[in-house]
Amino acid sequence: MLGLDVTRLVAIWGRAPLKITPTLCLPIRYQKSDCRICVEKCPVKAVQVTENSISVTDKACTGCGVCASLCPTGVFEMTNLPFHHFFKKAEKYLSQGNAITLECYKVPFGDSLPPSMRVPCLAHITPGLMLKLLSVGAKEIIIRDAGICEVCESKCGDKAAADTVLKIQELLKDSGFQQKVSVITNVVSINNLTFKGDRLKDYKEDYEVSRREIFSMFRKGTYKGIAEVIKEESPQAIESGRDRLKKGLPKEREELLKAMEGLISSNVNPQTPLRSRIFPAVKIDKGCDMCKLCHLFCPTDALTIEDTKEGQGIAFKAATCLGCGLCVPVCAKNVLTLKTQEILPDEIIQQKKRIIVWFDKAQCADCGRNFVKIKSGEICDTCLKERELQ
Repeated sequence: MLGLDVTRLVAIWGRAPLKITPTLCLPIRYQKSDCRICVEKCPVKAVQVTENSISVTDKACTGCGVCASLCPTGVFEMTNLPFHHFFKKAEKYLSQGNAITLECYKVPFGDSLPPSMRVPCLAHITPGLMLKLLSVGAKEIIIRDAGICEVCESKCGDKAAADTVLKIQELLKDSGFQQKVSVITNVVSINNLTFKGDRLKDYKEDYEVSRREIFSMFRKGTYKGIAEVIKEESPQAIESGRDRLKKGLPKEREELLKAMEGLISSNVNPQTPLRSRIFPAVKIDKGCDMCKLCHLFCPTDALTIEDTKEGQGIAFKAATCLGCGLCVPVCAKNVLTLKTQEILPDEIIQQKKRIIVWFDKAQCADCGRNFVKIKSGEICDTCLKERELQ
């Protein structure tokens, strides 16, 4: 196997700069899910979702990142923003001041606000990215809307960034953080913008690998080998039910949790409750029969089954809940709801679980076996059915 960074290679050669994890896709996990936000919001209609696969039309994809920004479960991961270099530059800026300005790559350098950090599209500005900047020392983050979205083929960066800013502002305000996040409108003349073909020119800083590095990659192996790596590294179809229900935590969420740990440890009393849409909560009312479907379909194991000698129940982990809401429609008894509520910082930092429903175990009066006592009475369901058949 060749030692190639395939995602970077694919991005350089003009293919969609996306890593896709189909097992996190809600319609693939549960075919009755009506989530199609990536399909509906893609400005160039490059995303297609079927009951077994996700595909992106490479030539059409603009790399705006709106699919990654809006997807509730992190199916898409953008590869056209080198975060190592990005945050290294951010730390350099923060050594000279406490504010960071973010703007789109497509703002001409002559109209750029110095000093500013440039992203491929304002849609790349996710909660995880902003919290990371705050955790490394930024006291203020300014999002610069240059007013070019209306002529850009992506047409979505300003709206996606505004939604992210609103979420972060709510978190900062409700949790007592002193940092500030805002959007400023500083418009450039769209009449002077340069277009390449039918797309607005990209004035980005050269974070991508160089042409020399590309040819160096090719020298290390044959074309056939590269094709095999790409095929193996980017599966987009689900072939079996077991694969369909695999669980995992998106990279964006992992980065967000790391950032929150740094932010909380330096800014917040661990006993001060937080309240944010970023960390929703699951509530289960009376009527649960422990069918376990919520746990089965949850893509991140935010809902887990706790089983002891004394009883059995469902535990919830706020840190890994993405708020996707898939647990709500799969609940057989319609007793599960998703809401926003206060949580302690320790629940996030230490990824603590808390029991949200619990049933004691008892010994069946007929067969003597231990069973989860969901209904009143001292006889297990198996023995009750046997009695009904007699």
